[in-house]
Amino acid sequence: MMQREDKDKIRRNRVEFTNDLEVDGVFLDHLHAVGMLNDAMLENITCCKTRREKASKILDIIPRRGPDAFGHLYDALVESDQGFLADLLRPENENKRKREDAIRVQSARSRQRYGRQISQPSDEQQNPVLQPAGSYDMVDEPKNWDDVMNTLGDIQVQSVQDDNIRRLAFENLGHVYSNLTSPRGRAVIINNQSFRGTKLTDRFGSHLDVIKLDRLFRELNYEVVIHADLKAQEIVFKLQEESNNPMHRTSSSFILTILSHGRKGTVFGTDGDPVEIDKVQKIFSECESLLDKPKLFFIQACQGEGTDQGKIAGAGDTTEIEEKLKQFNLQPDSETADATGLDKTPSMSDILTATATVPDMVSWRNTEAGTWFISALVYSISKNAHRDELQQILTKVNNYVAKAETTKGKWKQISQVTHTLRKSFYFFPRMS
Repeated sequence: MMQREDKDKIRRNRVEFTNDLEVDGVFLDHLHAVGMLNDAMLENITCCKTRREKASKILDIIPRRGPDAFGHLYDALVESDQGFLADLLRPENENKRKREDAIRVQSARSRQRYGRQISQPSDEQQNPVLQPAGSYDMVDEPKNWDDVMNTLGDIQVQSVQDDNIRRLAFENLGHVYSNLTSPRGRAVIINNQSFRGTKLTDRFGSHLDVIKLDRLFRELNYEVVIHADLKAQEIVFKLQEESNNPMHRTSSSFILTILSHGRKGTVFGTDGDPVEIDKVQKIFSECESLLDKPKLFFIQACQGEGTDQGKIAGAGDTTEIEEKLKQFNLQPDSETADATGLDKTPSMSDILTATATVPDMVSWRNTEAGTWFISALVYSISKNAHRDELQQILTKVNNYVAKAETTKGKWKQISQVTHTLRKSFYFFPRMS
């Protein structure tokens, strides 16, 4: 049975629900799909003559549908864009819900503005499969690629349990970065999704990466800042502004994630102009408030136009592969713009950079689930942050991305990590 306090919330807000609840469409379909309404109940509700009668009937049924019914009711309200009613049930979630709604709205507006239609991808077209994992560490190893990609509703970071890890956090051993402030620091996300007026295509599905990253970084006790659709000069300005944020003086670490198109050594602004990754790193290496503190950069962008089918004898050349790409709704984060990136290796200390792919190669994005790299990154950190050092975690990210492949075409991808860290880095979740 539903918990008494949840029943009371529904009872107290019954008037508002009866007056405002829009039943038909997504709301009713969601409750039916998750098993809260069987076929007979669905027919009974749809036979009601008025919207108010339908709403009243649902409010009578849901409290009798078990302990999970309250959560499913909340989810159905959010999915059907009735967040104002969802907030009556869980007011403590209002700010989080509004952030995620804003991200979804951004994606929807992009589609409407540019008249682009993204078809529903089939499993054969887009969804990668994960080959059997290696034997190096089977703890929390995903059973298949869906476990990695579908992390929107399952991002929970465990607290540190190992006494040895806890000792590393509190003992000044000289070989582990201190990372215990609350919040740990700022986590900035730049999501470039719309590229109107350029040769670059819109990056549909990128908003899902933002939702995953936002949830993950908040779980890790970072203050999250999200910027959307910045031109090249705006990226530089926002990052220079960020480097002067006074919060860095009292923070332990800093994270920057950029989601965009890219070429070798660069990411693109929404105007199609490049920003060198090396320049981005230099902005924060020169930040005195972040001196001797770890600075983590996660770059989801292609680093070229090459594609990888793995080590297959007799594989076609790049031109043949690019022609085949047009047959599938699988999008690379690389496009040709009127700019050339520079290949530079970061030399500043205390910096780690993880990129979605190696130089000269594309990275893959699923328009309905997000990118391979960010999905693997979020999964690996959420499952291992309580026990593993960051480079161990990122080795697993490389492994997951490398073992994924499209079910048609067999295209591959490998992420890459470079760093100038001088110590080991742990997130130390839920420790202070």
